[in-house]
Amino acid sequence: MKKILQITIFLFSIGVFACDCDPPKITEKYTQSDFVANVTIIKIYPNQKNEHGYRADIKINELYKGDRLKSIYVYGRSDNGIGTSCDIYIPENTNLIAYASKNKDGNYGIGMCSGLLYLNKTNQKRQKRELDILKTFKSKNINFTDKISYREKAKLHKELQQFKGIELEKKYGIYEITFATDLSIKNVIEISGFQNPIDKKLIEIIKKTEWTSFDKGVNDKVPDDSKLLIGIYFYPKEKENPSFLSQYYL
Repeated sequence: MKKILQITIFLFSIGVFACDCDPPKITEKYTQSDFVANVTIIKIYPNQKNEHGYRADIKINELYKGDRLKSIYVYGRSDNGIGTSCDIYIPENTNLIAYASKNKDGNYGIGMCSGLLYLNKTNQKRQKRELDILKTFKSKNINFTDKISYREKAKLHKELQQFKGIELEKKYGIYEITFATDLSIKNVIEISGFQNPIDKKLIEIIKKTEWTSFDKGVNDKVPDDSKLLIGIYFYPKEKENPSFLSQYYL
């Protein structure tokens, strides 16, 4: 397909060729970001020559992590024109959760792959859950930044199958893993649990998980006492499908 069809979704445009990035879990995008806040875009500026992005002034409604910025850098086109499939356009007066990382030029940038959450009338349940988790991080003073990419070796999913049909009131539990340099797990603590004896069992399961890592060309080696947040999410029964726990942020 040679032609690109412009489609407007959630107040920004992308091409029919989807941007090549996996939606990050909230725990990942929070710890890997240098700035996280509920913001309103109050003014956008035209792209400068040869710049693949534009500056946007913001109003911070609630700061969760980082410095109190007055503007951020948006990877995309300020005129809402057709660019790459990863370009985004955010109109003035848009309210969203911005997960921004500081780039080599000193700008705090947001883009298609940074895990933005638009605060609007769609997907209210996800918005409520994510805002609740962010408030938990803030209240617990969780503000460390770690750019290391971690991947669990696909054993946790099998262990969580034993909880099919479980009944819980809370929708998520957040736990913090502390690693040794070789990625062996030194400790697991509860940041915000299900307020249920299940937390103890989940911590024991997480302690037995195995991980790989990647950071700037280095595999499976991290600084001692590196930390990772992991979320376990509760999904209630739907029709014939039983309730379950998952590490996937759906």
